[in-house]
Amino acid sequence: MEEKLIIRLSNNLGNQMFMFAAGYATSKLLKRKFYFDNLSSYKSRKNIYTYALDGFEIPGNIFSSRDNFTNISGYLRRKIKKKIDPFLKKKSFILEKYHRNKETEFNAISTNQSYKDTLYMEGYFESEKYFLKYKRDLLNIFTPKKKLQFQKNKYFDEIVDNESVSLCLRQDRFTEKFRSISDLDRDKSKVFLNEQVSFIFDAIEYFKNKLKSPSFYLWSNDFKNLKNIFKDENIKFVDNSNIFNEVEKMHLDLYLMTKCKHYAVIPSAFNWWGTWLSKNDDKIVVRPRSNYFKSLSVKNKDYWPEDWISL
Repeated sequence: MEEKLIIRLSNNLGNQMFMFAAGYATSKLLKRKFYFDNLSSYKSRKNIYTYALDGFEIPGNIFSSRDNFTNISGYLRRKIKKKIDPFLKKKSFILEKYHRNKETEFNAISTNQSYKDTLYMEGYFESEKYFLKYKRDLLNIFTPKKKLQFQKNKYFDEIVDNESVSLCLRQDRFTEKFRSISDLDRDKSKVFLNEQVSFIFDAIEYFKNKLKSPSFYLWSNDFKNLKNIFKDENIKFVDNSNIFNEVEKMHLDLYLMTKCKHYAVIPSAFNWWGTWLSKNDDKIVVRPRSNYFKSLSVKNKDYWPEDWISL
């Protein structure tokens, strides 16, 4: 019987890229045929995200219905059902571990463990340590299909020609697209916004002192009020809101971000990948120190690559 590995994809583009990269690397490590599930987490009416990797030339195989991942969604329910559910008894799992203090960290995949023919992976796997060995592969895989078209974008030439510094800000972090929004969520979103703004100002000051003539480019999911916030700074807003296809817009923004010379990175999977995929060997990357963003309840010890500078 074929030995295969199936990674479950969920959430938005940046999260999907982490999951795919971890699954791809693990399938190589364990010498298994690679499959990905791009269906089960997007079936629910409550889901607010869309499968977005089809903007890349993705290798691998879409899982078959008999390997339905829906049956094992839910970490606690899965642990209870594993002893009684025939579906779970015949499968092996690699699940991301959470500690009591809501902290995650890199957990090396064991090559000595005995896995069953079908191996499932589920989690966020937000660390390059899961897939750094295959970075060259991933640089090619995560090249957009519309690369040549994207190079005609109005921002492309100046980003490439200038001493460009990428900035990113995510509005409505805890309220975006959600149907039911509490006052606590609104308050957390405001705190997160203020933390991002503070970090961006720190980063701007850092690069002004570090570079001779930096040009700042800012990406955001919503540019409302940003001109007022940054009115004293010479920042170009990379606004491609004229593109109505949301997936295409995400891929364009990501591709343009990878073309910057230097980066100030916030805790955002999208921003992380826009930085990590840069092929500029001389890039300077700054990221927030570990206690900068107090609004984030889940901490990941291995989220940031070691050569990214802490501010």
